[in-house]
Amino acid sequence: MNRCINSEAEGGCGVVGFAATIPVKGKHIFKPASQMHNRGNGKGGGIAAVSLSHEDLGVTKSILRDDYLLHIALLDPEARKEIEEEFITPFMDVDKSERIPTVADYREIEGLETRPPDVWRYFVRVKVDVLDRFVKENNLGDRDRRKAEDEFIYQTSFKINKRFYASLGEKRAFMLSHGKNMMILKIVGMQRIL
Repeated sequence: MNRCINSEAEGGCGVVGFAATIPVKGKHIFKPASQMHNRGNGKGGGIAAVSLSHEDLGVTKSILRDDYLLHIALLDPEARKEIEEEFITPFMDVDKSERIPTVADYREIEGLETRPPDVWRYFVRVKVDVLDRFVKENNLGDRDRRKAEDEFIYQTSFKINKRFYASLGEKRAFMLSHGKNMMILKIVGMQRIL
């Protein structure tokens, strides 16, 4: 069956997730994710994952529980250094950072015509002195410190997206997700059914 995709269908991004009381391998998300591979614009959908395995991520239980996981997509790999110098290193303690592993050659994936961006994961906490200054400057003294730290992370994500993606200039990077013991990633490369 032939289907025509109109430009009006652009923008149908989606995320799929599932809940379990036992650890579940990532391969089990493939089927539901493949069912939404064509979200109108042909760019795929995404997966949401929570209650991650600290062993699989190579961190301690306390780091996974307490740190924020930042996932940044790098359309331009050179943007990583700028993001780290401008938004991460001066303001956050980084317990671990890593490139999320991918296949060696993206062309091995049927239907994938464009190389996906690298995604870097950071396990971070806002530095104590930075958070103290943020609380004072924003009159958040009556707020729980953890909620103030949440706000700092939200604002940092917004600033990264504004500077590296939403500006009128070149689109170089964007925040895929931020949160504690959770991540949202985009799935691309599923073969389109025409």
